[in-house]
Amino acid sequence: MRKTKFASAVKSLLTAGTLCLGMLAGSQAAQAYEIKTVFKSEHYAVNQAVLGEGENLDGPTQSAITGEIQTQNRLDKLYQSTTVIFPAGSPGYTGKINTPILGVLTIANFNTGKDRIYFNNKARFSSEGGLYISYKQLMDMLNQKTLNELIGELRKLPVVLTNIPVSSTGFDPTTSSFFITSMNKGMLLDMRIDDSVFYDKKTIRTARKGCTVNVLLFIDRMIDEIPYFISGRAALNNLDCSRAPAVKQESK
Repeated sequence: MRKTKFASAVKSLLTAGTLCLGMLAGSQAAQAYEIKTVFKSEHYAVNQAVLGEGENLDGPTQSAITGEIQTQNRLDKLYQSTTVIFPAGSPGYTGKINTPILGVLTIANFNTGKDRIYFNNKARFSSEGGLYISYKQLMDMLNQKTLNELIGELRKLPVVLTNIPVSSTGFDPTTSSFFITSMNKGMLLDMRIDDSVFYDKKTIRTARKGCTVNVLLFIDRMIDEIPYFISGRAALNNLDCSRAPAVKQESK
C-alpha cells in the first residue's frame, strides 16, 4: 500500500501557513514539547504537539498541553480544535498517513461556556489525526441555521469523519478508484478511498450498503444545494459491516 497518497493534499493545506504557539518555559522548562497550529479556519484548528527528547506523554505533560490549547482556543474564539501528539524526533504532519502518533486531544466549546475535553490514547497513526466530526454532528450542522455556515470551513482542514453509514459503493476500472457514498434527504457525501493504514485494497472493497466507516477526509468540493453535496479523498480508518446484509455467494 502507498502511504504517501495524501502528501499533496496535506502540503497544499500547509501552504496556508503554520503558526507556532510556542514552548512552555520557566517553571515548566522540563516540558519541552512544541505546539504548532498546522491547519486553521475561523472557528476550527488542527494542531500538532511534538514531544521533546526524553519526554513522555504522562499526566503532567498531557495536562500542560491541554491547558495551553484551551488558552489558545479562547484567544482565537475557536469552537473546536484537535491536537495530534507526536513522539520526540517526529517530523509531525508530513502528508504520510502512517506516521506514528501517541494520541489525539479534542477540545470543543460551541458557546456553552464550558470546554468538552476528549483524549484518544488509542490513536496510533496520523491517519487518525484531523478535526473530529461525527456523521450526526455533520447532519446537525446542516440542519441548524446557526451552525450551517460552519460547514464551508471544513474544506480548510483534514477531517476525521466517524460513523458514516454506507449507502452505496462503486469502482472505476479506468483509474482503479473505489468510492463510498452516503446519502440521505439532506446530504450526499461521495468519497474516493485512496488508501488505508489498517486495511488492504481487497478488504476496503468489501465495503457495501449497510456498513459503517470512519475516514480521514480531505474535502475537494461542496455544493450548497438540497441535498448538500460533499466530495473528497479519504483514507479508511475503520470498517464495520457487522450489521450489513451478508454477501451472497455465487453458485457454481
